[in-house]
Amino acid sequence: MDPFDPALQSTSVTGLKPLLTLGLFAGIGAFFFGALVTAITRGIKEEGWFGEKKKDD
Repeated sequence: MDPFDPALQSTSVTGLKPLLTLGLFAGIGAFFFGALVTAITRGIKEEGWFGEKKKDD
């Protein structure tokens, strides 16, 4: 049975290179997602949202 997607018939879609590219972009995306979450949580703590009190150092 032939695949529905004609791109899967090409040898450039299968192999190690697409997996390396996916891993690279997943790692970069995880870094920036973590930075975004950290920035939001620090901003919430510094602004005192949700009844959290700001700690003075």
